[in-house]
Amino acid sequence: MRLQGRVAIVIGASSGVGYETSRRLAREGATVVAAARRRERLETLVSEIAGEGGRAVAIPTDVTDSEHVDRLVESTLNLFGRIDVLVNSAGVTHKIAPLEQFSNDDFRLVIETNLHGAFYAARAVIPHMKRQRSGTIINIASRVGKIGIANIAPFCAAKFALDGLSQALGAELRPYNVFVTTIFPGLINTELEPLNPPEELRRRLMTATDVAEVILWTCTLPPTVRVDELPIMPRQVDM
Repeated sequence: MRLQGRVAIVIGASSGVGYETSRRLAREGATVVAAARRRERLETLVSEIAGEGGRAVAIPTDVTDSEHVDRLVESTLNLFGRIDVLVNSAGVTHKIAPLEQFSNDDFRLVIETNLHGAFYAARAVIPHMKRQRSGTIINIASRVGKIGIANIAPFCAAKFALDGLSQALGAELRPYNVFVTTIFPGLINTELEPLNPPEELRRRLMTATDVAEVILWTCTLPPTVRVDELPIMPRQVDM
């Protein structure tokens, strides 16, 4: 098992990429701390992981609330004494519309979930990873964090900014042997896909499981290897 003895916090674990990533990391021996707002989904996830012989706990967390995120990290340290991996997978698009139709609250929700949550989580785990002189922080962006798409401007803005955050943190934390990267999936067949493609196209897209495999691979990179960007394109789709 490639992650035996490691502790991974997965934020946004109640669905999609976060859900499948939690299962995949646990199968490789990681102790998974699953965080999201939907308690029932987290409990289902923990049960599934336990049924596969893995180890996981659920800590319901509102990623837009910095105090919630701080408590998540504190609870993880109290339970397990270390944090080796942080996966920031929480995401929301809220709605698809021209920018002028977004209210202040609409825009704020998208930015707080996709960007501020990653900032809160990284800020909370960094002191511990520095002391360990090891760790991995993985931020899940999107291809629309590199190429803007009409009618999801707030989501694009958040994901563009998330990559900037990753690059800056990578430079700051490299001396401490803490690895930070951004993963840019293309269209994924999940309930949160912002472009809501038709069912025929959905069947041809990559899955959350595909992205989870890349996240696992990133977690197992040797300390001397640095990958600043891991683009993933939809499979069997002519873009």
